Amino acid sequence: MNYAKAIEAAANGCLPADFDQWDLADRAGWTVAHEAAAKGCLPADFSQWNLADRAGWTVAHEAAANGCLPADFSQWDLADRAGLTVAHEAAANGCLPADFDQWDLADRTGWTVAHEAAAKGCLPADFNRWDLADKDGWTVADIAAAQRDTD
Repeated sequence: MNYAKAIEAAANGCLPADFDQWDLADRAGWTVAHEAAAKGCLPADFSQWNLADRAGWTVAHEAAANGCLPADFSQWDLADRAGLTVAHEAAANGCLPADFDQWDLADRTGWTVAHEAAAKGCLPADFNRWDLADKDGWTVADIAAAQRDTD
């Protein structure tokens, strides 16, 4: 199957069950897997989460952006070129699992997953890492307080 046909099939959620050409990509590196993740139609046994476009945006980032990471996903530290991890993207979209515990994963500015979750108002009730600070000294507590003030 060529790229154009595979992208169309992925966009319509109708890739064949035995499809295995997930790395077919356009010039920007957008793969068939990225498209399937954008549409929420990756197979349950999908494992090529680290396929990345030219900006480093992985299939896992795309799945997190669309709230369709599998329950057993564990590659939270996959990062794009700016250092944004899959966990940051999941936090930004309010789809971190209840047992998530890698709050100190940070991008290049020191902004942690906890900072992102605090900014989105989705820290768990039992969160206790309030003193995590970014490179500018902003703690998770600071971000949570600022977020409450804007609500």
